[in-house]
Amino acid sequence: MVRLGRVNPAPALVAVAHGTQDPAGVAEIERLVELIGSARPRVVVRLCWLELASPLLADLLAQITGPVVVVPLLLSTGYHVKIDITSVVGDRPETAVAGHLGPDPRITGVVWERLREAGGVPAAGVALFASGSSDPEAAENLAVAASQLEQQAGCPVYPRFLTDQRWRDGLPAGVAVASYLLAPGYFSDRLRTLVRAEWGLDRVAEPIGAHPAVAEVVWDRYDQALRTQLL
Repeated sequence: MVRLGRVNPAPALVAVAHGTQDPAGVAEIERLVELIGSARPRVVVRLCWLELASPLLADLLAQITGPVVVVPLLLSTGYHVKIDITSVVGDRPETAVAGHLGPDPRITGVVWERLREAGGVPAAGVALFASGSSDPEAAENLAVAASQLEQQAGCPVYPRFLTDQRWRDGLPAGVAVASYLLAPGYFSDRLRTLVRAEWGLDRVAEPIGAHPAVAEVVWDRYDQALRTQLL
C-alpha cells in the first residue's frame, strides 16, 4: 500500500454498483451518483458496475490515472465486497477500497421514509427484505439494519433474505413490506412477485434509491478510506 500526502486535486471517487439490466435500476443509480457528485463538485466522481452493465470496474480503473477511492454502492458485505472488488483492484497503486454503505441509521431512515410513503406500518410490524447472501456477516448487517428500523418505526422488524426459502418462519400475518434494496431490478421485481403471490398485496415500499442521505454516507466512506489508507 502506497501512503500519500495530501494531494490536489483529491482522489477520484469510483462508485461501483452491483449491476442490472433493468433500465429503471440503471437510471436510479445514475441519479444517486449525480447527487454524490453535486455534493463535492471538485472531486471527480465516476460510476461503474460489477456485472450486467458498463463500464465494468476493471475497465474504468484502466482509464483513470492517479489516486482513486473505490466506494461499493452495496448495503452489506459479502462475496462482491470481499472478493470481486478486491480482486479487480488488486495491487493497483494509490487505490483505496472504502467500506460498503450499511448498516447505517441514515440509510435505514430512508427505508422508514419509503415505508411511510407506502402507507405506514401496521401493528404486526415490518418484514425487511434484502437480496440475500451466504456470508454470515451479511446476515449480521441486515439484523443491525432491522434493529435500527425498529427504533425508528417503533414496531417489530423481521429481517429476511429473498434467497432464503425459510423467510416465512416466524413472520406474523399482516406485516408491512420494506425493501432493503438500493434500486429497482431483479430482486425488487422478485420481492413484488413474492408479496403478491403469498399475501395478495400490491403495496411494497420502494427501494432506497437516490437520496441525499445515501450520498452523505458515500462521502463518509470515501473520507474514512482516505484517512485510513491514503493519508
